[in-house]
Amino acid sequence: MNEKTDLRNSRETIFGLSPVFVIVMTLFIDATGFGIIIPLLPFYAETFQAGSAALGILVASFSLMQFIFSPILGRISDNVGRKPVLIISILTSVTSFALFAIANSYYILLLSRIVAGLATETAVAQAYIADITSKRERASGIGKVGAAHGAGFIIGPAIGGFLSVYGFSAPGFAAVFLTLVNLLFVLFFLPESLKKESSRLLSSPRSTSSFFHKILAAFAKPLIGAVLMIFFIVFLSFSAIPVIVPLLGVAFFGFGSVEMSYFFMYIGAVQIILQGVVIGRLTKKFGEEKLIAFGPLLMTVGIFLMPLIPNTAIFMLSLTMIASGSGIMRTIVPSFISKITPTNEQGGTLGVANSVASIATVPGPLIGGSLFEFAGLAAPFFASAAMLIVAFVLGCKVFHACTREPG
Repeated sequence: MNEKTDLRNSRETIFGLSPVFVIVMTLFIDATGFGIIIPLLPFYAETFQAGSAALGILVASFSLMQFIFSPILGRISDNVGRKPVLIISILTSVTSFALFAIANSYYILLLSRIVAGLATETAVAQAYIADITSKRERASGIGKVGAAHGAGFIIGPAIGGFLSVYGFSAPGFAAVFLTLVNLLFVLFFLPESLKKESSRLLSSPRSTSSFFHKILAAFAKPLIGAVLMIFFIVFLSFSAIPVIVPLLGVAFFGFGSVEMSYFFMYIGAVQIILQGVVIGRLTKKFGEEKLIAFGPLLMTVGIFLMPLIPNTAIFMLSLTMIASGSGIMRTIVPSFISKITPTNEQGGTLGVANSVASIATVPGPLIGGSLFEFAGLAAPFFASAAMLIVAFVLGCKVFHACTREPG
């Protein structure tokens, strides 16, 4: 624990910048680069005569790579330190954006998404926050990481949309430039959070265990396994939202692309406010154990209501509940896992959590879109609500388990 206390209590800074500020800015710049690229993928793929199935492969390839490499790099960061792995991840992102910028075929574009999936800044940043914050401060710290992502996903699409009038290479090179700035920021302003004596403790045979063994081992622990299952269901349900909600908006209200861009910005804004400001207060008042159950419940109500009443006020209320519930879970689950996991396993376990979230985002949009087309407008919403009820029940069990075994 000394390595945490030294960095946290001394407020160690480089050029007057606190480690929390630097890591949050790092994630903000990373998310901005990601946000520049993502909205352009369908249009870029179309220039190579790629159909919807090929577009699905583009999206799924990123999530699959994240699923595989997030826990591996998280575990490596437990051994060699957070900063070196962050630097490698950022260099990987630079490569992916450069490939995006110079792509002259669908396969180069696909390669850019595969390479992007190898980078895992989020898992390492969460472990970094866990290193330098107390248990009481951790949810707030990880919430700031989530808020940085939300801000990047608002600003990034605006930049990408503006630059896309000059072709798809311009946004790609803009993302390269931003990510190179990010690299310099980490190199010169971010102190290492994991001390050498702690890293030596991690050099055990367990650190070389197989990737799938780590996942199975995490799920085999009753409390962590239940929380990971909740996380999977939440991401499975939420990943369908960018597909089924715009379809509903078109069917109910005739929304076009401009209105849908407002929809994405609104989700980002809600999550920024919740994760950056509100989550710390909610955690102090109610505790993380209650919020693990409340997040899925909030999402359930929002998703269930949305297709029932074709009213813009209900639509926005439902959207707010869905974004808020998702924002709560994105913050609370990593924080809670870090508290019930030994220090020398935090990077690996948080990496497993990020992989669980990543793999859930692969089938979610495919299932949601298929249900919308073949089973009716309300079907994907009701299916998501049913899954989230299961997550709510699991959340209640987690709460009761923590109540029976305090601390």
